[in-house]
Amino acid sequence: MIVIYCAIFAVLLGYGFIKLLILQLLPTTTNNKSSLTSCNSQGGKCQSDIRSQIYSPTVSEYNLYKYISSDETDSSFDDKMDDELPMTAVINKNKRTLSSTVPTVRKSALFKWNEQPSPHKSSYSVFDDSDDSSDEFTYSPSWYPKNKKRKGNHNEIPISKIDMNQKEESPLPQINLQYKYLIAGLTVKIPVKAYPCQMAVMHKVIQGCNKEENCLLESPTGSGKTLALLCGVLAWHDHYTAAIQKQLDAARTQNLPTDTAELFDTNAKGGHESCSGTSVTDIEHYAGESSSSSTAIKKIPHIPKIYYGTRTHKQIEQVVKELRKTDYKHKKMAILSSREHTCIQETTKNKTELCNEMFDPNKRKGCPFYSDSNKKTLSSFSAAESRGLGSIWDIEELVAIGKNEETCPYFAARSLADIADIVFCPYNYIIDPYIRETMQLDLHNQVIILDEAHNIEDICRDVASVNFRYDSLQNAALECEALTKQRASDFDTYNTIKSYIQNLSSFLEITSLEPIPGKLEDQSSPYWTGSELLELFNLHGLCQAAYSDFFVAAKTAIADCNRAKENLRAQKSVKPIISSSTKVVIEQLMFAMRMINSKEHVNDYRACIFQTKVKDFNLVTDDTWYPARGSPRIQNVRMLKLLCMNPGVIFAPLSESARSIILASGTLTPTATFESELRTKFPHVLNAAHVIPKDHVYATCVSSGPNNLPLKATYNCTQTWSFQDELGRVLLDVCESVPHGILCFFSSYSMMNMQLERWQSNNVWNKITRVKKVFTEPRLARQLTSVMTEYRKTIEETSHEPQAGITGALLLAVFRGKVAEGIDFRDNEARCVITVGIPYAVLKDPVVATKVKYNDKNASKNLLSGSDWYTIQAFRALNQALGRCLRHANDWGAVLLVDERFLLSQNERKLPKWVQTMWVKRSVYNLREELRDFVARQKMRDVANKLNT
Repeated sequence: MIVIYCAIFAVLLGYGFIKLLILQLLPTTTNNKSSLTSCNSQGGKCQSDIRSQIYSPTVSEYNLYKYISSDETDSSFDDKMDDELPMTAVINKNKRTLSSTVPTVRKSALFKWNEQPSPHKSSYSVFDDSDDSSDEFTYSPSWYPKNKKRKGNHNEIPISKIDMNQKEESPLPQINLQYKYLIAGLTVKIPVKAYPCQMAVMHKVIQGCNKEENCLLESPTGSGKTLALLCGVLAWHDHYTAAIQKQLDAARTQNLPTDTAELFDTNAKGGHESCSGTSVTDIEHYAGESSSSSTAIKKIPHIPKIYYGTRTHKQIEQVVKELRKTDYKHKKMAILSSREHTCIQETTKNKTELCNEMFDPNKRKGCPFYSDSNKKTLSSFSAAESRGLGSIWDIEELVAIGKNEETCPYFAARSLADIADIVFCPYNYIIDPYIRETMQLDLHNQVIILDEAHNIEDICRDVASVNFRYDSLQNAALECEALTKQRASDFDTYNTIKSYIQNLSSFLEITSLEPIPGKLEDQSSPYWTGSELLELFNLHGLCQAAYSDFFVAAKTAIADCNRAKENLRAQKSVKPIISSSTKVVIEQLMFAMRMINSKEHVNDYRACIFQTKVKDFNLVTDDTWYPARGSPRIQNVRMLKLLCMNPGVIFAPLSESARSIILASGTLTPTATFESELRTKFPHVLNAAHVIPKDHVYATCVSSGPNNLPLKATYNCTQTWSFQDELGRVLLDVCESVPHGILCFFSSYSMMNMQLERWQSNNVWNKITRVKKVFTEPRLARQLTSVMTEYRKTIEETSHEPQAGITGALLLAVFRGKVAEGIDFRDNEARCVITVGIPYAVLKDPVVATKVKYNDKNASKNLLSGSDWYTIQAFRALNQALGRCLRHANDWGAVLLVDERFLLSQNERKLPKWVQTMWVKRSVYNLREELRDFVARQKMRDVANKLNT
């Protein structure tokens, strides 16, 4: 027997060395991380997309378990995966057999003679969470049928070829292949062979949800982050639901009161699949008590809802597409979106304003698409499904059914969200307390995922900041004055609100302002701290006592408004109430004054009175309580600007309420600000490496141009002709060396236009336009669609060969713009990204300068210094632009950072991890030749891959 084992071992070892030798001799290799090869024996065609593979449900389900090793934060993570050949499940339609290719032994494992897998290791791909102090991978290589016992030595790799015992002519149902992994003790299904970074993301997500802790996850764009987030959180949700269901069953066996059991039924409803691996220990972990006690049973927590927030409605569509690929279609989903996307009224008006107008009790119009007779048409999943809504749906599908049924999709979506397992929405719905209240979102003990969350700090500050315009305040005061006459019994309530608002308006009028340098028509007061503003308020009848009276009256007025809307829907008579616009003013004023009068937050604000010209000035001057008669016009208007310096004002209460918050993005580096700025702990932090091999990327610093002139893109240097001319020559070299699409980012529109003017005055611009069609990012977002359409059309037309000498397109854009953050460039649309300088914000901007001073003053609160915060904001904007050209594992491209400051190690360390690991150090300028050589190698590999498939 020993001789046989030795012979087998020798054969395997010899096979590994032969395979290794073949790989070394091949001029190019395919990217094993991105695809599995699936071949059709009839047609002789091969496909490289794993999603195209199928298996038959008539066969015993097979587990395709894969292994990984190394820590997810190790820069060599992807290299170790490169040495593994993929395993492929293939169905031969004629023979009805399931075969497998044998994975080669990893090169690094060939010399580990004594390494033996533990006989107790699971047959799953293991991503364990047994050690709370570590987030490292463990692995157990295995691939074999689920119901087949593993025999013999554990080093053997089973090869299965099983007769399916089906008739030759019976067709095979086709469904997507799902890979199963054991991650942190839970079975996770994912429709692709998971990248290491996807495994790491799922691991962190499950850890955070299990431990009720927050996660900060950076996974490069194109690495399958969204799919990993969905599969990880939904696998955890399945497991948690099964545990609660077991407790429900235990409660029933103990004959608990009916109302308690009904509560459990409400918590556990939804038809969740059970998880056979859940133990009593798991149940105790979730409940926090022993499940044998009826007292403990009563404390079983509810099943958390998952809120998945994205930046835009368009991104929700992409996330839903990813959800369709998964095996978690049994989860009930809903999408919350604006009325602009879901209202089915045929109108040219703003649909949000139209909806508010229709449900305004003062107007008593109502909406034909939302009444007692039809509002329940799509209010449940069974009703929606009976009318054709699938288990996974997008906004357009719901709107189409709403039009067909003549019922409101907006309110239908809100009804479905109340009973859904996972809710998708723009993340301002989650972050903004006012929107949360309007949408009636209860986020207590829920799981929140915020994707593309790199700007979360700025968004939280914006949400907590408020502007009060003089005309809006005056209109609200006039409206309340009218209500004191029409509702005599409530005189004190509306008179109190009117007096408080008039005092604030008076404060805006009498404060002296000074002209703002560089802005002829604008004026401003000095910026006050919260404490200084509070003292000014005390001098103008806005003291703490006055605020307390206002607060009570405001709550009463808002309650009257809400009650009237309910009565209107019930077709009851209603008294006159405040309008929706006045309600917004009062609610914002309640929030702002609560912050200023709070000892905890008073110094988290800065304020000033600002005067500028507006195009929609609308002040009612006649004696009416409804402001619709006013006509907007251009006029100077004063406003109180209340600026929040601390995003934790918004985020910290949210994190304290939620079970777990997961912030994810392709660009979170540098991550140092998140905990201090958001006042929230993130125990689980991930900086994943890219899935793209190093030889697919050429990333370097361009510190000088072809004339050896230094390139330092500071404000002063960029004003010189020498810099502008040298930058133009660099851009020309890139355009003549790299085919297809090129993106070039500048710090501002003014800098971009200045460079263009210089290049157009010399010969550089003419040379660039001979090889590239040039586009510039417009300032107005609505104009960008046409620009992108033309850009993509040019790329498509020149993809196979140049057209009249044009090899592609050049798109000039700005950091922090739509191109840098909101648009997906795939394959030839961006083969090179050029960044010019480091996009530091304008330090003379009062908001930026005030924030820097605030951080310096509050260093004792563990905030970064003002200069560190300022630097990190710049690099985060830079890093977001860098990821535009690499969108998937087979992609390739050049990343060129034009600025000699990137030669400094402290600046290089602030770049994303994937850029640092692929960084090429250069001593002399030879960019044209290096880029041409790089492109030639990528083209050769692409051709070889096509021939191999």
